[in-house]
Amino acid sequence: MTSPTEAEARRDAALNRLRVHRAAIIRDLTRAAVRLALERDEITADEVRAVVPIPPCIRPVVVGAAIRDLADAGIIRRVGYRNSKRPAAHARPLAVWRLADAAAALARLAAHPPLSTD
Repeated sequence: MTSPTEAEARRDAALNRLRVHRAAIIRDLTRAAVRLALERDEITADEVRAVVPIPPCIRPVVVGAAIRDLADAGIIRRVGYRNSKRPAAHARPLAVWRLADAAAALARLAAHPPLSTD
């Protein structure tokens, strides 16, 4: 059985690979998540995906890399869970995120301009 520490290490390694190989879309997703968090009370990965469509050749887990980066930076914080409304997600639970630091969010947008059309 995989220990939580080993599982977290595997997750983090996979996210790091995504950050290297999918930098442009992760930056687009991160920027979208920050903008949404600044505009709304709460956000989920579904709302971020609605703003930045994921091309079929890219696995949707890239959304998690963007959200994790913001959570690790203290820009957003998880406040609960709700079921996905996307039919393809089969009502799977999604984390609900709320803005934790507006100043850091604005600084993140300024420091990380879009790599593609924003």
